[in-house]
Amino acid sequence: MGSLYRVINISAEQGLRATPVEIGVAASVSQLPIVRGLAETLVLLSDFTLDEVADIRLAVDEAASTIIALAAPDTTLQCRFTVGDTDLVVQVSGIAHAEGIPDQRSFGWHVLRTLSDEVTATQGAFDPAISGYPTSVEFRRGRGKA
Repeated sequence: MGSLYRVINISAEQGLRATPVEIGVAASVSQLPIVRGLAETLVLLSDFTLDEVADIRLAVDEAASTIIALAAPDTTLQCRFTVGDTDLVVQVSGIAHAEGIPDQRSFGWHVLRTLSDEVTATQGAFDPAISGYPTSVEFRRGRGKA
């Protein structure tokens, strides 16, 4: 599997607001710079402050790292960014090799909670078609929180 799996492009006419932007990359720490870079670009183009951009970039890194740590070998990390008029919603998902949502007592989870307005983790039942458990972390960050 190549490092860049899928990118959904949006046109200038559509704008960034309310149009989800998705990227899929290999579930590997070597792909984190791509995910961070996309997040940074989106929030910079969406009128977030520089402090908010830094916070969101770190939150995306934590969410993606959390899913990567749980990921089954040779799976994909999916990231979906939705910029609203007043906030950003990020969903990071992948296929976990074992049952269990991310440890919400970990330092990484504490960082994610601190940098976002709300954060949730979910996991579906074992899916034999994908040989794992669909797992996601979603967070929301409003403007004006830096």
